[in-house]
Amino acid sequence: MKQIPANEITYHPMSNGEPDIRLFWWRGGLYRAVKGEKALFYQDLFNRGIIQTLIEKGFLVDTQLTPLQLAGYELILEHRCIPFVSYSFEWCGAMLKDAALLICDLQVELDQYGLTLKDPHSWNVLFDGPKPVYVDLGSIAPADQYASSVGYDCFCRFTLYPLIIMSQGHARIARWLLHDATQGISEKEFALLTGQVSLPLKAKHLFMGVSSRIKKVLPQRFRRLLKSFVFSSSAAALLGVSKSPRDFWMWVRKRIEGITIPQRTEWSEYYEHLPTLSPSNQWKAKQHSVYKVLSELRPITVLDIGSNRGWYSQLAASLGSRVVAFDTDEGSIIKCYLDAKETNLSILPLVINFTFPSPSYGVGDKQSASATERLKCELVLCLSLIHHLVFKQNRNFEMIVEALAAFSEKWLLVEFIPNGDRYVSQWWSDSYSWYTLDGFIKALERRFDNIGILPSHPDPRTLLLCRRKAE
Repeated sequence: MKQIPANEITYHPMSNGEPDIRLFWWRGGLYRAVKGEKALFYQDLFNRGIIQTLIEKGFLVDTQLTPLQLAGYELILEHRCIPFVSYSFEWCGAMLKDAALLICDLQVELDQYGLTLKDPHSWNVLFDGPKPVYVDLGSIAPADQYASSVGYDCFCRFTLYPLIIMSQGHARIARWLLHDATQGISEKEFALLTGQVSLPLKAKHLFMGVSSRIKKVLPQRFRRLLKSFVFSSSAAALLGVSKSPRDFWMWVRKRIEGITIPQRTEWSEYYEHLPTLSPSNQWKAKQHSVYKVLSELRPITVLDIGSNRGWYSQLAASLGSRVVAFDTDEGSIIKCYLDAKETNLSILPLVINFTFPSPSYGVGDKQSASATERLKCELVLCLSLIHHLVFKQNRNFEMIVEALAAFSEKWLLVEFIPNGDRYVSQWWSDSYSWYTLDGFIKALERRFDNIGILPSHPDPRTLLLCRRKAE
């Protein structure tokens, strides 16, 4: 067995809640170290084939036993690294809904083995392209050790409540509340925003009210029994919910399936019908130029900034790239996500504002990484966006270029829309005399070189292909 030197590992910043289980990086791989009784527990899950079954059914991230050793731990597991890490406050409603369904399905699957998820919330889910996958193996635990009410409350705060709020057209509010990785959305906040209280919580309120009265006359030795009943599935059964954990999560799943996410927004109809992904005489000059760049550079990863519905994202993914697409428009990202699911293309669509990308959070700004750290790609596409940034958001060239460089590892393909364009001409004034192609190229040269010009559409728009300068 190979011993891992302790001075070569880096502990994952989000893995500090349990002393018996730690995630760490070593030589580019992601590992999980487990000790004590939990090491025996997870070893048994592997021996019984449970972990492999969960992986094969698409519930759990690929995980394997290793012969590696780390001082102080009895078991070392290796996880497949998901290409891009995203957080629930960056997901559209359709993605959060699929994450919720995944958690329900995983709970149903675990129940047949006498297992449960002790903290089934959205922060334990990542998207591998358009496919959600549960990544926290340490969340799997014996069902008899954790009250079902605790797991369901966690699920509500980080998944169900925000999903329902999104369904009522308040996706922005839900995502901002999801930034709170410790509290999520509380029951009171949910009721305030929606005027709703879910059935299991109604049961909880009913029995808590009754129990507070009974406690006054009930002997101390019986109070714990009363409390366990209040939070048990039996209490929920009195209001029509089955006492079986499996049936309960199937009931929750059915409710989630009935949630409808609004899709129509300002820009969601911008691309009603997408062109074919194969070169065609129907393509415009811009599409031919982007195809040429993607075909010649063959980037492993591509970031499509201001992607709208994501046709260029689909083009890049169809040519073999792993793609991240982000936009501020919820409806467009929903359509991009649904398209990626339907075509099974490696596209991760996110709701992110390019001028305010997700910052780092947590102690030392390290618990959750910034978007520029997590979503950096070999090639960045920035098409039909520069003029909006300048004229609608008051950004200058220097600020735009710095932001683009922060996401780019090797190349940038950016579109410049000059004064002669029909939209820019409507917004133009003498105060924008600096807004010229030469001025933009000069700003690009601070971070990029080998700047080449390619045709776009319609005239007089221009595409600029740039190579990132070495730091």
